[in-house]
Amino acid sequence: MMRLALMLLLLVPFPATAQQADARLNVELGEETVMQGAPDTNALLDEALPVLWDRIVPVANRASADGLGRDSRMVARIIPGRATTLVEFHGERVFEVLREAHIPAIVTAPRFHLLISVRNVPGQEMQQTGQLLVQEAEHFARLHGIELSDGGAGLVLSWHWLDATHAELSVRGQTRLAEFVETREITDADSLPALQAWLDEVLLRARDAYAFVPGTPVDDGMTGMTADDFRVHITVRRSGSLLEQVALEDSLARDPRVRRLLPETLSITMQRYALKLEGGDTSWLGEWFARRGYRLDRLADGSWVAQ
Repeated sequence: MMRLALMLLLLVPFPATAQQADARLNVELGEETVMQGAPDTNALLDEALPVLWDRIVPVANRASADGLGRDSRMVARIIPGRATTLVEFHGERVFEVLREAHIPAIVTAPRFHLLISVRNVPGQEMQQTGQLLVQEAEHFARLHGIELSDGGAGLVLSWHWLDATHAELSVRGQTRLAEFVETREITDADSLPALQAWLDEVLLRARDAYAFVPGTPVDDGMTGMTADDFRVHITVRRSGSLLEQVALEDSLARDPRVRRLLPETLSITMQRYALKLEGGDTSWLGEWFARRGYRLDRLADGSWVAQ
């Protein structure tokens, strides 16, 4: 009976899932693209797709994404306006297209708690330069699918001028980007543009470290096991309406990192699922559930519980 109710509910509209509410999937086009009458979907896609790919495709794979061409099925809706036109993309279809083309994608916008420090040769803090770099980071992040938040993973960038033309950058923190130190020569009279470009490069490297590569073999000690063999078990413990339960199940099943979701136990207070994952990386699960108000814990038997 419950399963029949679940199937019937799948036929009615759901509240927007986190992926559908992803701001990266909404592309606002300027006045020059606003058209009279019915929107030209192909023309709008030509303008909007490069913006979308800049947000969700790693730098190394951008050319491949540009080669995909138009696919109007990726468009959820187009909202014309007097000065701008909003193109809302359908997250499920967008990531499906990338997956079918074997193009890596940054499925969830990385969140970083960014700390920037710039010191001159004597070691004094260059506060104005630091503030300008923070402004650059905020602007660049919005354009490239990065969230800057105090609740994100720590990303600390520390510049130190070694002499009049050489600056050293130290990168550390808790992101997936490996810590490193590098030195560059900057001979421009105004060093700010060079530092801004350097900052942008690091932000993209940190973002791209979160890219999901379709069909990647498991690489966490399970030698020889492929994505087809890797599955996890998750128990969701929370009382809620049947609609909320189905919406959560549907959202999880549609995530491109999930090959298949198999319900094992369903009740009003508890649902248990077996997830067949596209890859062996489970690090994204905690953030996925956290964004929906759950805390995810791993149990002694290797399964997970969200509550």
